[in-house]
Amino acid sequence: MNRNRLDIAVVGAGMVGMAQAALLAVRHPQLRIAVLEASAERPSVPADHYDPRVVALTQASQELLAEVGVWDDIIAVRACPYTDMRVWDAEGTGSVSFSCRDVHQPNLGHIVENSVVSEALRTRLEALPNVELIDGFRLDSWWRDCGHWHLQSRPRDEQLVEGLEDRGEIVETRLLIGADGARSRVRDLLRIRCKDTDYHQTALVCVARCAQEHRHAAWQRFLRTGPLAFLPLAGLGDEHHCAVVWSADNDLARELLMLDDTAFALNLEKAFESRLGPIESVSERFSFPLRGRHAEAYYGPGAVLVGDAAHTIHPLAGQGVNLGLQDVRVLSEEIQRALKRGLEPSDHSVLARYQRRRRGDNAATLKAMSTFKSLFGAGELHWRWLRNTGLSMVDASPLLKKRIILRAMAV
Repeated sequence: MNRNRLDIAVVGAGMVGMAQAALLAVRHPQLRIAVLEASAERPSVPADHYDPRVVALTQASQELLAEVGVWDDIIAVRACPYTDMRVWDAEGTGSVSFSCRDVHQPNLGHIVENSVVSEALRTRLEALPNVELIDGFRLDSWWRDCGHWHLQSRPRDEQLVEGLEDRGEIVETRLLIGADGARSRVRDLLRIRCKDTDYHQTALVCVARCAQEHRHAAWQRFLRTGPLAFLPLAGLGDEHHCAVVWSADNDLARELLMLDDTAFALNLEKAFESRLGPIESVSERFSFPLRGRHAEAYYGPGAVLVGDAAHTIHPLAGQGVNLGLQDVRVLSEEIQRALKRGLEPSDHSVLARYQRRRRGDNAATLKAMSTFKSLFGAGELHWRWLRNTGLSMVDASPLLKKRIILRAMAV
């Protein structure tokens, strides 16, 4: 394959970008596809400990990963199905429990480490003859000519030879897909603006070992300072480990990050109300600021955005990657429709249909998550009564719980 003359170039080798390339390559072997990744380092799956960065994959996301041929590989490495979810308010008695038995399913989804998904997708891409993964491609300049994008990478110092000027590699593509995250260079080159919401919170992630087994349940407690989630992990010998995602107001997050492991574990156990007994140990902590972003448009001339390049969302519902994989599915469907009609994948009508199908749904989800964040962060008595009453009403309604579960599972 001529790596410099492509049908489709995907910028960004995250989970969404690699899934997009893999799905298009599997469905359309005639297409020449490349994934351009800025980093030159290949991430790896830790063999003796869990990666604290995880994703809760829905059934719809699992089906997409199965179609591209990686789901069995993911299961073979490490993935923990969760059968139940328990949610409660820290300032009241309201709570709700969801179970896969309510919808006659074997589970509600799977908790999978980001590195496990990424490694499976990367291995799959390397086996596909019509895809090339180009690491170390740091997008530096670009121009559009005769309906094609020309992308030039930043020169790599190690490539310089005395007497020669390294101008970087140039890739030419008919369709450019931006899957390069919240700070998307592709979005910038298209001059697409974003609606930006600062949640004034920081997400702390780590792995905690609890005295009790997690029982394949996902747990979430809503504190006024932000939601705290314990997500079950399995595959390294026992079922005592959980991935922790603590979204805390910035001042509290700074205090928590300054604590040593023992003090942090005690604070974590108290915030979680010891639902799984004492916390015996915690891993290294990582943190990142929480902001909501939504692109005002999902496409420009010959280019389109997917995943975090188009939208980022508060992690309280664990839907970020799932929304991105829905983008992947819909864009692939529209490209398939275009090819059957003899249209270019970059045709304006193709990208416009993708935007119509995805932007409204994503906007509604972002709005719902912002509303939940505000509602559960409110301390006034009437708001506390409203949310606790609402949780209790949902818990008492099997029909409503079934609808919520099916919606969350995207089935």
